[in-house]
Amino acid sequence: MKIQMNLVAAAAVALLAGAAHAEDLVVKIGHVGPTSGGIAHLGKDNENGARMAIDELNAKGVMIGGKKAKFELLAEDDAADPKQGTAAAQKLVDEKVNGV
Repeated sequence: MKIQMNLVAAAAVALLAGAAHAEDLVVKIGHVGPTSGGIAHLGKDNENGARMAIDELNAKGVMIGGKKAKFELLAEDDAADPKQGTAAAQKLVDEKVNGV
């Protein structure tokens, strides 16, 4: 539930920040967590929770400026390694995500 609320808050911030130029109405939400390695089960649980929240938002048909917004989850694996976490974060920056 906490992940869902954080995701909704991040999406709202992303919408407000990008509403002026939301021509394609795709809102990219990033997720970084350990989806491989010894604690992969924790990262996968978090990713699945974020994916469920995205699905709920898309099912609600959130409108921005009279147009339907589509939320997209971009998930990256950091394998609980700080070096991989940095690389994963950079990937999300390069993909121009609206929130993490």
